[in-house]
Amino acid sequence: MEFMQSGPDIVRSDHQRWLLDYWASQRGPGTLPIWRGLDAGGFAVPFDNLAWMEVVDVDGETRFLMKFHGPRLSEALGPIDGLGKFIDDFLPPTYLGAAISTYREVVRTKGPVYTVSDMRDPAGRIVHHERLLLPFSQNGTAADRILASIEASSPEGSFELRDLMKSPIRPPVIALCTTIQY
Repeated sequence: MEFMQSGPDIVRSDHQRWLLDYWASQRGPGTLPIWRGLDAGGFAVPFDNLAWMEVVDVDGETRFLMKFHGPRLSEALGPIDGLGKFIDDFLPPTYLGAAISTYREVVRTKGPVYTVSDMRDPAGRIVHHERLLLPFSQNGTAADRILASIEASSPEGSFELRDLMKSPIRPPVIALCTTIQY
């Protein structure tokens, strides 16, 4: 997967821009922000579209363990419960390769990654799937937590969120994949 480099202004969603600004304000020079968990009082965005995972080494392989995902993400995944599971154990195969590549890029660069994918809902309407991945750390140096914000919108107006990511007939088309530079 090829990653462009962009400035923070590439992010479209107001909630995701707030998260990106929050992330940038929490880090020190040359370090990652320290993970303090999710606290509704400290975030100006709803948790509905958020997920966070731990970065885990399993037999020399980097894997991503889901610790939280908001209710809108659960609705889009369908009847899948990913809590406490590695993402490669529950994401549909059509999403898996691109998802793992972007999570690994976050760990490698210790920087935010933003993607926009186009997919279709069950009725065939186009849905833009915007995803912002932010690295955090327990010690300020290793990216061992990732906060994900995933928002869906459609230029056609209303769309069906339920089961949106459940093994689609056509795989999503990645329209934008970028690391965000400061």
